[in-house]
Amino acid sequence: MAEPRSVQASEPPVMHPVPVAGPVTMLSYNVEGLPWPLTHGRTAAAAAIAAELRALHARGTGPQVVAVQEAFGDAQKAIGVTAGYRYAAFGPSAAMPGAPAATPSEAAFLQGASFWHGETEAPREDSGLAVFSDYPIVWAHRIAYPRFACAGYDCLANKGVLAVALRIPGRTAPLIVIDTHLNARAASGVDDARSLYAYRRQVDVLRQFVAALAGSGSPVVLAGDFNVGNDMERQAYLSTALFGDDAMTLAASESSCGDTCRVIAPVPTPARAKTMVAYRGTIAPEGRTLRFGTLPDGTQLSDHVGVMRAFAFRT
Repeated sequence: MAEPRSVQASEPPVMHPVPVAGPVTMLSYNVEGLPWPLTHGRTAAAAAIAAELRALHARGTGPQVVAVQEAFGDAQKAIGVTAGYRYAAFGPSAAMPGAPAATPSEAAFLQGASFWHGETEAPREDSGLAVFSDYPIVWAHRIAYPRFACAGYDCLANKGVLAVALRIPGRTAPLIVIDTHLNARAASGVDDARSLYAYRRQVDVLRQFVAALAGSGSPVVLAGDFNVGNDMERQAYLSTALFGDDAMTLAASESSCGDTCRVIAPVPTPARAKTMVAYRGTIAPEGRTLRFGTLPDGTQLSDHVGVMRAFAFRT
């Protein structure tokens, strides 16, 4: 399998303590790392995110594993080492190919690609996915979503899936963490029918990817920005594909409560969801879901809310 970026081990300037056996705390966070001129001030925001993670670890409450989305720039990719994490893995590069069209509907979708909405161009950015870990990364697997599974401006980034296996103290089987970022709806710039087609194809690919890894017998945590929003068709398709019987169980979700309002859902649900964390296998969530990315003065470090959840291993 292609490795556009090798797994990285480093010695950060301020390293976290070596983790011991016990629950694993997971943070999923869209760090709003779109390049200028789409956003501005994100280099400083990335440094602030890293500082906040360092501060949490200094208090003994930091997440041992962080899955981020929109880590497009060097500043966002450096959040892990700056925050004190020893290990990092990154998602598909801009050049990593996805699967070719295999059905008439997939070919027809490609034929309808719009130059004006970035669908005919090769990806300009990588996937923006990264996983930072206090635990050693045993392996990393990546896939890019096919070109018939992207719509609008989202095609300018090579969205896909990143999976890592983590060596957990006291456990024989690794913990598998999967990170993804699905196609936007309104922000894609194309009509809802086109973005929905791409969204469904991405979910199909993700479902197969998750099922293959879950079949190994290792516990699996799935995190990412699922871009459900208020779209009932997206919610229904995602729920059936990923959260049906004998599939993933939702542990936490970030919910939209307005154009710029984000809250942690009291009960995890795909409804109005952006960031979600789900699990499968010999683990179970414990405690309550915590919010990340809001400073004491109310400043938001991203246009999303980080979702942090602890998981305990079952014997």
